Amino acid sequence: MTKIDIRRIITRYINQEASQEELAILYEWVKKGNNKEIFQKLVQADFLVNYEDKSWQTEEAFENFLHTIKKKESLKVRSLYAQNHIWKYAAVIMITVGSSLFFLLNQGTVMDIPLEVDPDQITLQLDNGEVLTIDPESDATIQSKNGGTVVSMVKGMLSQKQEKGKKDKVSNNTIKVPFGKNLSITLQDGSVVMLNSGSSITYPSSFEGADTREVKLKGEAFFEVAKNPQKPFIVKTKDMYTQVFGTVFNVSAYEEDGPAEVVLVEGSVGVGNPANLSSRDIQMLKPSQKATSVVGGDTDFRVEDVDVAPYISWTKGILAFENESMVQIIKRLQRQYNIKIHNTYKELDERRFTGMFDEENIDHVLRTIQAHTHFSYDKNDNVITIKNPNKQ
Repeated sequence: MTKIDIRRIITRYINQEASQEELAILYEWVKKGNNKEIFQKLVQADFLVNYEDKSWQTEEAFENFLHTIKKKESLKVRSLYAQNHIWKYAAVIMITVGSSLFFLLNQGTVMDIPLEVDPDQITLQLDNGEVLTIDPESDATIQSKNGGTVVSMVKGMLSQKQEKGKKDKVSNNTIKVPFGKNLSITLQDGSVVMLNSGSSITYPSSFEGADTREVKLKGEAFFEVAKNPQKPFIVKTKDMYTQVFGTVFNVSAYEEDGPAEVVLVEGSVGVGNPANLSSRDIQMLKPSQKATSVVGGDTDFRVEDVDVAPYISWTKGILAFENESMVQIIKRLQRQYNIKIHNTYKELDERRFTGMFDEENIDHVLRTIQAHTHFSYDKNDNVITIKNPNKQ
């Protein structure tokens, strides 16, 4: 869902400035919920005040209004005022009703308009609400509608540029990667971020003029941060923030997984509680160390030495489990393969497995786990059900 100001769209429609996309949004808004009733009541009120022809029916005005928008939506150029006499009155009523609707909605109302975007596609949402669809398999250059943002996809790497003259206006962008996909992006400072499936990152179009380079992450990402000692790079998640000056590390912060983790590959990072951003409370990590957030304990983080390979294997297309419970494995399989897994064999939940899979399909992964424990499963389209084989 994206918050769109319906007042602006109505005003642009009245002024014959609305784009085809805005007309489609307006058409859907009028049909949604009680908006039709709001429109009809306002038409009727304005009609009784301004018109003598009592044969004009509110329902007819409403249908004419929808018909006008629908036709304008499908045509590149369409005059608001048609030759037919009834269209002339419909246009006049729309202008007066538009001002009434503007007054009615002027109390800070911002409507939630559903975006008609395939949920299985990678999306880039710009600061103005515009959403661009990204295909990591195709090299392409996409320009925003206002021309202020140019996005390029080259060999699976996304980069973004601001139009000259607009660089001084920093905007926040959000990239969302659905299950079953990942994406690498280059930020304005040259830092590279690889997003794992089911993840999103919010970042500024430019770090110029800022004291820090700050991004917000949900899910998992692998960072190669461009060095800049004068401008720390900060990754914020719900449970921790990570501060670096130039290094390589992995952050995993899926809400459904519980504690957030930071694994340092090279360089140095400091982790801290987002509720306290004091540099004195940062806990430093060394390469091959992992920090895990702790809720309700004596310390904010638990630090331990680890083999970093299983934590970053996903960046190479390898699915690795290191003594992980079946509950966690199922969550990862759902994200990796964009499927739903229902486990009705609850005795499996805490069973732990270690393994590594290189681009195998979901059936191969499950059959390999089956070789170490006894269960059965059914596969129906995009849903897998794990069962106790003794209760068939």
